[in-house]
Amino acid sequence: MARVIREQFLLLLVLCLVQPAFAAHEAGPVGPYNVSFDMNTTMDYTVTVYPPSSSQTLMGVNFIRYNMTVESADYPYWLVLALTRYEEPMIANTTANWYIVYNTLIDSGADKPNLYPVPIDGQPAVVGNFRFERQFLGQGRYQEGDLVVAAAYFPDGRQYEDGSYRGRNDCRVISTYPWEIIRDLLYTLHVEVPAEDRAPMNQSLSAPDIDKPINESSVIQLI
Repeated sequence: MARVIREQFLLLLVLCLVQPAFAAHEAGPVGPYNVSFDMNTTMDYTVTVYPPSSSQTLMGVNFIRYNMTVESADYPYWLVLALTRYEEPMIANTTANWYIVYNTLIDSGADKPNLYPVPIDGQPAVVGNFRFERQFLGQGRYQEGDLVVAAAYFPDGRQYEDGSYRGRNDCRVISTYPWEIIRDLLYTLHVEVPAEDRAPMNQSLSAPDIDKPINESSVIQLI
């Protein structure tokens, strides 16, 4: 019994986030948003913000998307963070994020991605992953054995009077960085939405389905 408890304790220490020894804090504007996060790595990387693009959902809702990338200078690691601002509030609960992450990983070449509900930035979120087993998958963007992680949440999600949980802004992340790096980035990620999309002071910001934060969750497994 003592051995089992000790092993579980050691596992918890590995999974839980401690203050990164080499974390570089990044903060700056991405379109109308202010974004900040920590990069727990000593490798060199480049952060690039791209011009916005506009389109429309299948339901006819117009949106504007703002993309940012973080690319390693010496290794084949990259991250894309996409911020989307819709013209009207969209469903922002865990189920909505589940579909976003699932479709993102399927489109990237996953067969059966792993999906886990964890909060990000104080909001209901979903994190998913899969690992490539064959080099030809992913249309040449990945190599065999690469771990691909995706996440989604709505930084301005809140409860509306009709009981629905909605937001006008969603944040999506997909990355091939090692898990320790992307885990700490997601744990420290904060997106400040435009002032007009923030909840009034007298409106509830409570998220109904938040579980353990990503740095304390022992359910995320890397296959």
